[in-house]
Amino acid sequence: MEFTTMERLQMKVSASYGAVIQFGDKVFVTDCHWKGGFTAEIYEFVETPDETGLGDIECRLAPWGKTDERFKDNGHAIAWCMAQVK
Repeated sequence: MEFTTMERLQMKVSASYGAVIQFGDKVFVTDCHWKGGFTAEIYEFVETPDETGLGDIECRLAPWGKTDERFKDNGHAIAWCMAQVK
């Protein structure tokens, strides 16, 4: 399984259009796609700051969900993420 961190994800998304948002034990990642529209992915924490002594942004994340759908803006991409974790 491939792991990442919030810190690594923040370096991958566009500074102008991307978002990395912690929501409980999940992290939503949205960004502008080069073919147009916005993408949405969800990651989950596989370790916690209490376990590691690290900050949230350094704890490992595993992929949890992703859509191939493209959204018209970041808000709709984030809304998709929120609907998946309810």
